Amino acid sequence: MNRWLAGLSLVALISLTAWLFPAANALADTALQRVGTLNCKTIPHSGLNLLIHSTKGVRCTFTPSANSPVEHYKGETGIGFGLDVNINHSDSTSYAVLAKHFKAGTHQLAGKYEGAAAGGSFGLAVGDSAPISKTDHSISLQPVTAKTGGIGVAAGFTYLYLQADSP
Repeated sequence: MNRWLAGLSLVALISLTAWLFPAANALADTALQRVGTLNCKTIPHSGLNLLIHSTKGVRCTFTPSANSPVEHYKGETGIGFGLDVNINHSDSTSYAVLAKHFKAGTHQLAGKYEGAAAGGSFGLAVGDSAPISKTDHSISLQPVTAKTGGIGVAAGFTYLYLQADSP
């Protein structure tokens, strides 16, 4: 019964965050095309968790669909406002990068992305994340795969901040 109740609570949190943050889907109706894949991993022991706000460092690699060089990014991600209670938490996420106008090799992914997410983990993870979009709405990141380890739950307004990095 407790597992069923926990699952129901998680579904309610996911639904609530999607309802509260419809801007995360703002780019869904525009004619975007996939321009590559962004793979991000959290940096161990880089996090700060204040229950309603959390942050952790990330390192990301962008592989363009076109025959262009791989780009490297560093930055941070977390819950800007919501609930985040995690222990021994580690993440890696792959995003499909969608854009209307994109020029590979220019570190165009640098900037801040925002959206909604909810999830929980007990060894293995369950959860959902809406596409997150760059604040100027020029690029959208659609989560493709996510691997999470640890114990915890998180839901709310999420962000990803990226800047160019050397390999």
